[in-house]
Amino acid sequence: MAKQLTNKPLLDREAYAACQKRSLKLWVVLARCYNSFMQADGMMSTVGALTQPQFAVLEVLAHLGPLKMCEIAGKLLMSGANVTGVVDRLEKKGLVKRVTEAEDRRMFHIHLTEAGRRLIAEVFPVHAKKIEKLTSALSVHEKLELTRLLKKLGKSIQLQDSMKA
Repeated sequence: MAKQLTNKPLLDREAYAACQKRSLKLWVVLARCYNSFMQADGMMSTVGALTQPQFAVLEVLAHLGPLKMCEIAGKLLMSGANVTGVVDRLEKKGLVKRVTEAEDRRMFHIHLTEAGRRLIAEVFPVHAKKIEKLTSALSVHEKLELTRLLKKLGKSIQLQDSMKA
């Protein structure tokens, strides 16, 4: 039996509006939480005169070892241009260096210098302790679940953004 065609809209306007409202509320909550974190964790700008992106690059290099610029960008969900600027500033401070690959001189990895290793070794424990305190309202399970969900959202946003180009 053939289905009847109707003039009913394909999308329920109220359901669509509710979906938009939930997404907007999520965005507002994420933005406020991020701002709260940045205000409470202002120590990064005072210890070693690091910005948050500079600290993030040093941290990922300390944990994963030398990386290509595109690998740093992928790990930190940053644009390539942003990573280049951050690495340039860290290099001027003597905290990282570019090491060219022997087999392909166009390629290079970013390495921590000895000064970079010392600084991250000094700053990271203080930072980790502060973050633990700031997130103490969440259980271990909640932290794991929130981390999983935020990674999923971040990757989805990055994918959508890359499709625009």
